[in-house]
Amino acid sequence: MRSKTIIISILIFLGVYSINLRAQTVYGFDEAWNVSAYVGSSNFHGDLSDNTNSFMNNTPFSKYFYQDRRMGVGIYVDKMFTNVFGVRGILMYSSMKSTKESVKKYFTGDVYEYSLAAYVDLTNLFLGHDRHRLWDVYTFVGIGYSETRALAYNMKTGDVIGSTGYRIVKPGRGPQRMTEVVIPAGLGVKYKFTKSANVFVEFTRHFVHTSKLDAYPVEGTTFESLGLISLGLSYDFTLPAHWHTQRNPRYNGKSPDPSIRAYNKKNHVVMKTKAYKRAKKMRRRYGRKRFRHHRW
Repeated sequence: MRSKTIIISILIFLGVYSINLRAQTVYGFDEAWNVSAYVGSSNFHGDLSDNTNSFMNNTPFSKYFYQDRRMGVGIYVDKMFTNVFGVRGILMYSSMKSTKESVKKYFTGDVYEYSLAAYVDLTNLFLGHDRHRLWDVYTFVGIGYSETRALAYNMKTGDVIGSTGYRIVKPGRGPQRMTEVVIPAGLGVKYKFTKSANVFVEFTRHFVHTSKLDAYPVEGTTFESLGLISLGLSYDFTLPAHWHTQRNPRYNGKSPDPSIRAYNKKNHVVMKTKAYKRAKKMRRRYGRKRFRHHRW
């Protein structure tokens, strides 16, 4: 039954993608770049956890929701190839803590992550592209590697009962962190409050291929994960002109000669290009004053 659901979901996704394929805008290498920074609250999912701070067990109005949460920070660098699909580079750091009352044990640690993910703008995919839209819903999933260091403790005695990322590889050097494959996945909502600046809220989960993330390995466990609820700011930008890859740029109706441009401006001479026709259509729809606000 589960495999049938996955197949149906893939077919629906491919169907929507094929419908919107012709309507997608393709960007050059220098266009549609974005850099983001965020800060969030982390919670651990694994063997050494009661999961009392998850949405499944408690709401943000409960004091247990904030138990064992730690801070995580990160940076994204995005490049969109079309108005729907792109890639995302991820650099993330988070501290970790989790407790399991039933066995009277807890652990503390931290993790670094370096990943590359596929990025999908769900709003443009399902509703079509609208450059005047102020909000977007997006998702991403990728793969990378993580570097972890953690210590597990006995709650009663305070003694260290396990460690991860403290192995000495070469004498005279510090301990080496545990390195494992990580699969980051996330869902977010982004709001554009200026032409280039955005604010976003994001829910992510980072699945690490190990049972030692909490320094408390249990046989049969394949993945442990770290969840993040984040708030961040992002900035859209275009690379400098020498990165431009379009060999035959589209003519915009403006002469390179300053004297001709001055004459055209004085006599209100315009070339009826596609951009002019779109602007004229928007002026009719919103009016001149409102169009100045919506044209970006």
